[in-house]
Amino acid sequence: MQARGVDLADTFLWRWHGEALGFALEAKVGPLDLGVGGWYADYGSGKDTWWQQPGYVMTNHGYGVPFTTLGPFAYGTSWSRLLATRTTGNHPAAPDAYDDATSWLVIADVFDLDDQSPFVLSPARRISDLFGIEVGVAPVFVQATVGFNVAEFADFLLGFVLLDVFGDDGAPRPQTVPFVPAVQRR
Repeated sequence: MQARGVDLADTFLWRWHGEALGFALEAKVGPLDLGVGGWYADYGSGKDTWWQQPGYVMTNHGYGVPFTTLGPFAYGTSWSRLLATRTTGNHPAAPDAYDDATSWLVIADVFDLDDQSPFVLSPARRISDLFGIEVGVAPVFVQATVGFNVAEFADFLLGFVLLDVFGDDGAPRPQTVPFVPAVQRR
């Protein structure tokens, strides 16, 4: 029964930044992903990925069009960012700083083409991410994101008949922070 509870928790994603600044709308429906505007916060709580325990989150900013596409001109980012339609990251001065493009030309970057995601995810979890639905909004002074993953919900339901689609029953879920980084920075 504990495995069913863990699988059910994997079904939901949420982040809350009570002291954010900016204006943005973010949406991901399966493989489609787009952000418009931008926001920044010093800290937040929730989950950075579907497969974590709730806690403090690393994700402390989100940028969408036009900020992502203006990045090479205004901020000196890679020219590939002309094609990015949403990014997330944390404080640029943090020792584990990252700024990850989460979509390119409105297609979700579940396989981390820019190799900037600090989260180590198995191929099954990356494929599962293709079935996630997320909505985020930053109306000036706060930021909230909620999500539901259809594939993880199917894994939860099928677990009642002893089918473990993603092979993750019994695998521990790390805390959101300090679940970092894929590569240790010096």
